[in-house]
This record gives sequence, structure tokens and C-alpha cells, in this order.
Amino acid sequence: MRDVLALLSDSKFHSGEELGEALGITRAAVWKRLKKLDAAGITVHSVKGRGYRIPAPITLLSEARLRAAGVASNIGIDVPFDTPSTNDILKQKIALGSSLPALVVTEHQTQGKGRRGRVWESGVAKNITMSFGWKFDQGPSVIEGLSLAVGVVIAQVLRQLGIPNPGLKWPNDIHIDGQKICGILLEMVADQDVCRVVIGIGLNVESTQEQEEKVDQPWTDLARRLSSVPDRNQVIAAIVQGLQEVCEVFERGQGLSHYLPQWQAFDVLYNQPVRVFSGTRQQEGIARGVDESGALRLETESGIELLHGGEISVRKQ
Repeated sequence: MRDVLALLSDSKFHSGEELGEALGITRAAVWKRLKKLDAAGITVHSVKGRGYRIPAPITLLSEARLRAAGVASNIGIDVPFDTPSTNDILKQKIALGSSLPALVVTEHQTQGKGRRGRVWESGVAKNITMSFGWKFDQGPSVIEGLSLAVGVVIAQVLRQLGIPNPGLKWPNDIHIDGQKICGILLEMVADQDVCRVVIGIGLNVESTQEQEEKVDQPWTDLARRLSSVPDRNQVIAAIVQGLQEVCEVFERGQGLSHYLPQWQAFDVLYNQPVRVFSGTRQQEGIARGVDESGALRLETESGIELLHGGEISVRKQ
């Protein structure tokens, strides 16, 4: 589908004959590809005598654009048009011996994983679904709190884009005015003393009506927050540059302590009364920030209790 969508990306009319000639296929084959685009959620206008067009121009993801935007040459890049999960693709590449660091981005993710078993679907050529892999030769111990530092990177990129008030909600969500805009999911592939980490990020850029109907919590996207929608290639490149820096900091053993002041500046739960859900257990208390391991410091009548991520959900009271 990428090839025909790339031809239509200028939002101008293209005849079936022109598309077939460019792709080296018959007009009947062109029609089949256009039907696939429509089934994937991309509106294609058809006007007799003029041809086919999509409603608005789009800029597709590509390695060339990502490199031009600043993704370093030592980072491998894979850009499948659609995939169930970018995290799974990167884990498969690691299993086959691919070198790290590496980046996987897609135009359409259908079975992305969120925390607590949730599914995150990306829409087609609308949002950012990416996975970044890094190898830590020092082993798993050095990555404690890494997901929180990744949140700091995303919040900083959002601020650079012109969003004045991004916030971090422990453990792995990025919010704007109480509405979720981004989620983070880290997965670890450990092999003896070496630890390979896959950092999965889903960022709402231009969400679709179909996505709206599937989300069960307040959310927002960049299109609603900015006067113009940024090039996703440039946003991804900025995130990757931040992730590379974070991984180098953790590699040196500085860990989350290096990012704690920034985390606290973005922390939307700090000093707020919260209710914590863990399985069938519920707790109430005051969120007092996080410690150097990334644990939430929950103040209850019994004192400070440290809560670690996983199957835990926290809500403001």
C-alpha cells in the first residue's frame, strides 16, 4: 500500500492509468490497492474523468527523511508500512542477531501493546508508533528507572514543539491538561550479563474517529494542541536523539538520579491525593514523587510506601 499512497500523498488527482504506469501494474490492480487503502481507513476520493486523490497531503515516514532530520548513521532503521507491533519486530531482529541501536517505525500498527494488556492501534500515516533498541553490556541492573527517564525525553520534545505544559503521570504516561497524549512500554531481552532493551512509544499526532471510539480515557493529540501538524519524521528524530542520550547516561551508571529534577518538574501527581489500584487491592495516599529506582513514593497513614511499576494504576482523587 505504501507505493500507491506515496503517489497520492500530494492530495492531487491521479488517473488510474497514471498510477498503473508509475507502479508497473494494471488499472485493475491499482483499483485493488486503492480498496486496501480504503479498508485501512484512508479516504480516497474518486471522480470520473479526473481520477483519485486523498483529502489532504501527507508526509510518509522514510529512512531518508529520518536521516535528514537527524537520526544518526549508527542507528539501524526499519520502516515497515504496517505491522502488528514495532516492539515485536525489534525483538525478532534482536533474536536474529541484528546490531543495536536500532529503530523501527511504522505507518500502521494494529496490535500494539500497552500496559496492563491494553491494545494500542496507531491509525494509518497519522500517529507515531516507534520502537528503539539499545544494548547495555553492564546487565539489567543499570536500567532501573529507565522508563521514567524516557518520559522526560518525550515531555521535553513536546515542549520544544510548542506545548507549554506537558506532564508525566507515573509510571509511563505523558499527559497534557489531564489528557493522555503518549504511552511508553519497555521490554527487556536479557542474555547472561547483557541486557537489550526495547523502548516502545505511541504518540498521538492526528488521531482518527475510529481511535476515539476505542479509547476509554481522556486523550489528546498534537493536531489539537498545535497550530500546524509537525512532520512525524522530525518528531521521531528528536525523540531518538533524546533516547540515545538517555541510554548513554544510564550506560555510564548515572541512572534515573540524573533525571529526577526534570521528572519532578513534569510530575502531575506530585503532592496530590491519589488512589492506587493493584489487582483487587486499593490504597489511598499522597503522591510524594519518585525515588532513584523509579518507584512512586506514596505517603499513607503508615508512612512512605514505595510502589514499583507493573500492574499498578494510579488516579488522582
